[in-house]
Amino acid sequence: MTKLWVFQTNKQEYLDDCRSFQVYGVADPGTLNLDAVTEGDFVLLRLKFQNKNKYGYLGPFVASSKKKDWVSEVAQHDGIWKQITSDPTHSPCWLNVFPWCIFLEPSENYISELRMLRINRSVPACQPIPKNIADEIISNLIQDEYLPDSKVGSYRTVRGVWVRSRAEYMIDNWFTEHGIVTYYERAIYLNSIRIIPDWYIPSLKIYVEFLGLKGDPTYDSIWKQKEKTFRDNGIKYVTLVDKDLADLNSSIPMKLPELKTMGIQ
Repeated sequence: MTKLWVFQTNKQEYLDDCRSFQVYGVADPGTLNLDAVTEGDFVLLRLKFQNKNKYGYLGPFVASSKKKDWVSEVAQHDGIWKQITSDPTHSPCWLNVFPWCIFLEPSENYISELRMLRINRSVPACQPIPKNIADEIISNLIQDEYLPDSKVGSYRTVRGVWVRSRAEYMIDNWFTEHGIVTYYERAIYLNSIRIIPDWYIPSLKIYVEFLGLKGDPTYDSIWKQKEKTFRDNGIKYVTLVDKDLADLNSSIPMKLPELKTMGIQ
């Protein structure tokens, strides 16, 4: 019978490895009866946010015995778990600590971004969850994306995204008009701290921030902390300010010279 499992991690880096390599590892699957996981069971990966009693969920995945390309050798355990040997340059960095792994396949409902649970139900980790509760949990996982409670003072861009200001409306439309795919206010987690950049350009792997309230002491203090987190984690970013709005055709390519590779200059 198909079951739902929630696997816990407290480190964003571990979660990112699970997402990239679609594998979850433990020191010993016999701990907490994880050896009871079977082929086809559903798995949610859960991240506890630092200093908060809140969780983000990734998945759902389907537990699979299918070996991944980066695995060189596996040793079968009592069930679906395998001990992995692999090339360290093409595998999760934590394999030497958690060598017993279970392979994961994205389910039909899989979403690659962390989601929040919209109900207050307590969800245990490393225990099989009954189907009626599992259905309730999965159906109440939502992506925590920006959507204004009131559309007063908000603007809907050409591509249908609601943004917070006229300036952001202009910038988002510029990206759309020039064929640049962006994610608006998609949360990221750095050292388990939730950060919401204004835009992310996946083709360039760079974040864009519009400092609309620059000069306000409270705003400047928040930005200073955000900027420090970016720098501490090696995050590539650029900033736009009010004066850049006068000529976006000039200011954005100047801030993002990488756009020249796309014929924009």
